[in-house]
Order: sequence, then C-alpha cells, then structure tokens
Amino acid sequence: MPRRILLVRSDPQRAESLYRWLQTPAYLIDAEATVDSDFVAVAATCQPRLVIIDVDAPDDGLLARVRQLCASRPLPVVLFTRQDSRETIRKAVQAGVSSYIVDGFEPRRLVSLLDVAVARFHETERLKTELQVTRATLAERKTVERAKGILMKQKGLDEPQAYHALRKLAMDRNLRIGQAAENVIAVAEVLEA
Repeated sequence: MPRRILLVRSDPQRAESLYRWLQTPAYLIDAEATVDSDFVAVAATCQPRLVIIDVDAPDDGLLARVRQLCASRPLPVVLFTRQDSRETIRKAVQAGVSSYIVDGFEPRRLVSLLDVAVARFHETERLKTELQVTRATLAERKTVERAKGILMKQKGLDEPQAYHALRKLAMDRNLRIGQAAENVIAVAEVLEA
C-alpha cells in the first residue's frame, strides 16, 4: 500500500516535478496545499502518512503551522528548501521537521530521502515513547520510596517490611504498586493537615 502524501508547495512547476518523480508503488501524493494555506486542516481531512513541504525559504508562520500539525498528529515532515541558515534549520527541527533538505531535489535521490526521513521519524517517536515510559517509571519509584518512608516512620517498619506492606496493599486492592503508594501518601497528607 503506498504511503499517502500531503504536498505543501510554493512553486506549482516544482510540484508538478514532484508528482512525476513520486509515481512509485511506495508513495502517492494524495492531497496538495499551498504554503500560505491552512495545510493543518487539509492534513486533518486527508490523513496523510507523510508531509512534503517545498518552499524557497521557510518563515516563522510556516514553521508555526508545522508545529501545530506535528502537535495535533505526529507524522514525518520533509522540507525541501533553498535556505541553509543554521537558525532556520534549528527552528524547523524544533517545529517537527523530520528532514530538512537544501537543494536536494534530485529525482534519483527523492525516494531514498523520503525513506530515510520516515525511518528517522519512527525512530524518534520510539525514543520519545521510551523516554516517557522511563520518566513515568522513575516518578513511580520516587513515589514508592516516599510511601515506604511514611510507612517506616509511622508504623515503625524496616524497608523490606514497608515494601511488603505496599505490595500487599496493591494486590489486595488490585492496584499497581505506584497507585498504592500514591494512596498511602494521600492518606498521610490528610492526617497531617
């Protein structure tokens, strides 16, 4: 099944070239918008799997719409441009651009560039998910440690006993240990008030 593309363009002639070069089994230009349009709304309607933006120089308004698009529906965004300013590249990446290609509009390289951008996007998304899981796990561990400290202080338990009590509470109430720890902390805060 071809990857559906939203093409956001400034130059109709270059867009026509993209149409020709992307007549492959892997990619299909499904919708088109201009760089000045509300391409975020177009993306919401056509549900592309990839966005290609072709513009001479991306401005802050365009990058704000890219940021809005990526916040509402993360997907790979490939930006072809003639602008090679480091500051513009930094802003584009912060907005969510997966691949920023300066003067790289060669037919023989196009599919490879898109494949790399898509692979990079998926790897970045995987790393973001892994980071969120790691942060959540760390926060849960801190909560468990705090709850164990409360149990040790209030019940006179040692650390293994406090952990066992938390674990038993979690099993008895069909909760994760982090949720049981949150409950212990909440009760302790109410009693201290």
